[in-house]
Amino acid sequence: MIKRKARKIVAVFSVLAVFFSLQAGTFAQEQLSLTPDKEPSEWAVESVEWSKIYGLAPENMYKNYTSKVTMDELYSVCVSVYEAATEQSIIPSDKSLIGDTFSETILKAYSVGLIKEDEKLEPQREVTRLDMVTCTYETIKAAQPVFSFQADIELTFNDADSIPDEALDAVKYVVSKGILKGRSNNTLDLESSCSRQELIVFTKNAYEFVRYESGKYSKGAFWKVSDEDSCVYLLGSVHVADSSVYPLSKEILKAFEEADYLAVEANVANTQEAALYMMEKAFYKDDNTLYKSLPKEVYDRFVEVIEPYGIRPEIYNKFKPWYAALLVQNLLYAENSLSSEIGIDMVLLEKAKNKKEILEIEGAKFQVDLFDTFSTELQVEFLASSLAPHNDGQKESVDKLNDMINCWKAGDTEGLEKFLFSGESDSDTDKEFNEKLFVSRNNNMVEKVKSYLADPEKKTYLVVVGAGHMVGETGIVTQLAGEYEIVQIK
Repeated sequence: MIKRKARKIVAVFSVLAVFFSLQAGTFAQEQLSLTPDKEPSEWAVESVEWSKIYGLAPENMYKNYTSKVTMDELYSVCVSVYEAATEQSIIPSDKSLIGDTFSETILKAYSVGLIKEDEKLEPQREVTRLDMVTCTYETIKAAQPVFSFQADIELTFNDADSIPDEALDAVKYVVSKGILKGRSNNTLDLESSCSRQELIVFTKNAYEFVRYESGKYSKGAFWKVSDEDSCVYLLGSVHVADSSVYPLSKEILKAFEEADYLAVEANVANTQEAALYMMEKAFYKDDNTLYKSLPKEVYDRFVEVIEPYGIRPEIYNKFKPWYAALLVQNLLYAENSLSSEIGIDMVLLEKAKNKKEILEIEGAKFQVDLFDTFSTELQVEFLASSLAPHNDGQKESVDKLNDMINCWKAGDTEGLEKFLFSGESDSDTDKEFNEKLFVSRNNNMVEKVKSYLADPEKKTYLVVVGAGHMVGETGIVTQLAGEYEIVQIK
């Protein structure tokens, strides 16, 4: 029973209340912060943010954006691009092949052919834009040798004649694929030094090209709902993710650009007031304690999990069980490279900031109250099922969560539905869980979507809520299907 519940609730949480994905484990999320020391130039800001999400450069590269890149840094980024594009770690070459003094980055670059056998190694030499192009081109070839690398185009830039013959194929290729834009409409300026932000933007473009060209992008749980003269896009979200979830399909990104409004469960981009509200609700105010509320074996397991994080007993003993459960789940995500900071909702909210009007379907306070109204029995079962009894149990929970995320990436909504709603029981706590987490919220979301479709101004909406709300017998898609035209977009 506990094993099944652990699998289900860990997964369900990742596609439900978005606010808690960010707030219940705040101190765990602080470890994942990538705030740069200095901001990049305006033209590079969005690409830098995507590069962070993709994990294409070491953290120390996300600062001093105008500084010149060294060959060692160039190899470091290209190695990261290769590993992210292939989803495989490079095994470094034997040091005896090129010498004991070189870094692991150099050894990895040599291993996949980014460094040639007769090439003079100068790790601290400043990189030119041409170095950036040729090394990244070799990275693409190494990562995807099955691609066609023919690029029979004429370069019309004023300085095209200055490109060395041995680099001409590489330059033509990256220009033809839209990876390299040039310094201006008329010049490539490949002989000049390369800055960090130029390298980050260029390699981000190269990585996205490889992912789209190889079909390794996320289709998501994505639909278009239409009536006679209006449409609403529905995107079922996962609230915690890793970098492999991105890039999103071009269809999702196109819908985002087309939409006049972004509608989400809760606007978690600015949550200070809501976080204070959650803290007020999450702690016992009377003489009750977590110890008094839980069976001894559940309490002991919780203490075993939480104490290594340095939270004092006088603090965690005042947690309500639902908050303790959410905290445990956040710690589980953080330990397994899953982050709410790059969950679908958060990424799209950041992308929409100052560009689109954001609508809240529920709001963070609603979600806090939702968990706080769980019966004591459901809260206890929620916490018990979130505490894998041993490492194997924790691994099983994470494996199942990753399986669910893989369904989402593939656009396999039938697999999502089966994963989330198979094996239901008729217990009172199961009924309460499904009624509060799914049925009543789904009904509210359906009414919201209908109101968007009835907008007299015929505006376009992108609705992003947990994928669990989209599928299933009481899901949004099923409820709307009889009244509107619905097409799943893959």
